[in-house]
Amino acid sequence: MEDLVKQEKIILTVIMIIEDLVQDWELNLDEAIGQETFLVNDLNFSSVDIIQLCVALEQNYERKLGFHELLMEDGKYVGDLSIQQISVFLESKLKNQ
Repeated sequence: MEDLVKQEKIILTVIMIIEDLVQDWELNLDEAIGQETFLVNDLNFSSVDIIQLCVALEQNYERKLGFHELLMEDGKYVGDLSIQQISVFLESKLKNQ
């Protein structure tokens, strides 16, 4: 139960930071930003936007989180990430906190 609460808190934090980043973008979203929202496909994030998100998350958690592990797969950059994927990654990195 405690892990579920922690995961929900992480998801809400990620969504809050993303909403802050995109507030001036005039996005016409069919649905609210949620776990299944993808950064590139749904929110039109560029690579610079993804880096800004990573920096904002590291500032929020006050530590380096090693996002290269999430952003690269088999030596290549991943094409897109969902909020759920980011949240699971953060939970694994923050477990020992």
